[in-house]
Amino acid sequence: MGRLCDEYIELLSGDGDPSEKFWQLDKRIRSDKRNPGVQLQMTRTNFICSIITLINNDVISIEDLEDFSDELKETVNAFLERQNWNCSDED
Repeated sequence: MGRLCDEYIELLSGDGDPSEKFWQLDKRIRSDKRNPGVQLQMTRTNFICSIITLINNDVISIEDLEDFSDELKETVNAFLERQNWNCSDED
């Protein structure tokens, strides 16, 4: 969220027509609201999928999971490896 706020400040601080900057910011905020880094419902049922979604959207990294259990990290890594394998298999 801090990164997004910095980007919004940069957008508003730039050169240009104030009304144009306002509408650009409005469009950007509407788009960012759908980003899992801004809003994500985390439940036990979708916990692993949510973590993978956050990693895939560059909201968090594998390193951010260092305080989690080894089992969780192994599971997430297995899903990510399988995902990369499936993506490279499509070629």
